[in-house]
Amino acid sequence: MTPIVNGLEEEFDAEITVVRLNAAEPENVELQQGFGLRGHPAFAILDENGRTTETFFGPQSEETLRAALTAVVLAEN
Repeated sequence: MTPIVNGLEEEFDAEITVVRLNAAEPENVELQQGFGLRGHPAFAILDENGRTTETFFGPQSEETLRAALTAVVLAEN
C-alpha cells in the first residue's frame, strides 16, 4: 500500500495532507479508535473541516483511493 499512498500523495500534492499511523504503536490506539479504524491497513479520508468522508478497511486499489480523494478535493473547490 505504501507505493500507492506515496503516489497519490505526490499526485494530489498541495491539495491533501497524508498522515500515517503505525497501528502497532500504543500512542496511536486512541486516535485510530476515534476514527473508527480497526485492523490495518485502514484509511480515513477527511475533508478540510476534519470530518470523515470515507473509511476503508484492508488493501484498496489506487483507483478507489483516488476517487475518494478526488471527491473531497472537488467538494472543497
